[in-house]
Amino acid sequence: MLSNILAAMLPLVVVFSLGYRAGWHKDFNAEQVSTLNRMVMLYAFPLNLFVGITSTPRATLAEQVPLAASVFLIMCGSFAVAYGLSRYVFRRDGAASTLQGLAIGGPSVPFIGSAMLPPLIGHSSATVVISAAVFAMVLVQTPISLMLLAKNADASAAPPVMKQILSSLEEPIVWAPIVATAFVILGLHPPHALLNAMGLLGNTTAGVALFASGIVLFSQRVSITLPVIVTVASRNIVVPALSWLLLAAIGLSHETIRAAIMALSIPVGTVVVILGVRFRVDEREAASTLFLSAVLSVLTMTFFIACVS
Repeated sequence: MLSNILAAMLPLVVVFSLGYRAGWHKDFNAEQVSTLNRMVMLYAFPLNLFVGITSTPRATLAEQVPLAASVFLIMCGSFAVAYGLSRYVFRRDGAASTLQGLAIGGPSVPFIGSAMLPPLIGHSSATVVISAAVFAMVLVQTPISLMLLAKNADASAAPPVMKQILSSLEEPIVWAPIVATAFVILGLHPPHALLNAMGLLGNTTAGVALFASGIVLFSQRVSITLPVIVTVASRNIVVPALSWLLLAAIGLSHETIRAAIMALSIPVGTVVVILGVRFRVDEREAASTLFLSAVLSVLTMTFFIACVS
């Protein structure tokens, strides 16, 4: 068990540290992070998803439907609940509530899951979990967050949610897993040599995303406040713990619960910082949340890995 935990956590610690060092040494700056993220989102990550899904047997993919549905619904549900509590119970403004809801409901599965999850739950389950998280984040969480943040900045500039969703469907990160799933269902198998060629770039996804996150952590001043502590505790502990209880009550298999909890215990996604910087809303809180969540995840993820193994 200890070797599995180390195999999962070591990439997070090492590559984050290298990214942080690169920012400190001024090898990269915050502006260049957007270029790295653009390469990941437009090319590396879609290729990684396509190769992973098309390499999964149809029978295996069908068996993973409960796992995919669990991750998708919990991410969307926790985002909605966290936003509602922040906005209407704790009376935070709309923009702050949006970012807090996204931080709590949006673990960084799409960005660092491919580095951490395969040693724990296997490549096929990891691919399914990552695809489900991508759909939740890109088709639901991000469009709604963009609409709410734009509305907070300028009510007349807020685009409709449906327009945001339709726009998201044009992104390679969305249609690549959809096309790959269709290939598997139809029994179509791309040439192995072609998949290997795609994987050459696709396999850089996790490393580049983690490295860029380390640079972001260095570039933003960290300040630990009560909202930051509440958000991190909710993201790292409360959501995976409640999800565990919910999935067990539903009666899902141990393997499905284990895979889902491994994914849902991953720390806050960098998209929170990206949107905070873009709309100039609570940038320090977003960066501080990302930093504290990433640091504490070494302990919290280790705890959940040990509990569900």
